[in-house]
Amino acid sequence: MRSMRKRPLSDINVTPLVDVMLVLLIIFMITAPMLREGIVMDLPRVKATALRLKENPIIISIKSEKRIYVGRKRVSEKRLESVIKQILLVRGKVPFVIEAERKVPFEAVVKVIAVLRRLGITRVGISTTSEKRR
Repeated sequence: MRSMRKRPLSDINVTPLVDVMLVLLIIFMITAPMLREGIVMDLPRVKATALRLKENPIIISIKSEKRIYVGRKRVSEKRLESVIKQILLVRGKVPFVIEAERKVPFEAVVKVIAVLRRLGITRVGISTTSEKRR
């Protein structure tokens, strides 16, 4: 008679856990490409190899209308220096990368570099696109 009694179930059902993990995986796969810092730019094309940086750089973008962005945030030319000072206070010495569209006058790029140099930033890169990428 004892064997007819129901015993407590001691197995763990992992199916709901696997379902949740698959949903999370799909969400992260979709959102990860959107997390790239910066904005869409029409960069000059050159033959060069990519630099490997140990730290994530701060990206300063200059659009063809001379609009300046630090990351995705639009910044006026007058406020650029104070915004970069704030970044330096929070993140310390980090590399900066300047992205300028093809049509941006050289003067606009030089002004941004001058602001960085005034603040003592020596690690500045210029971003381009590979000629192979079309």
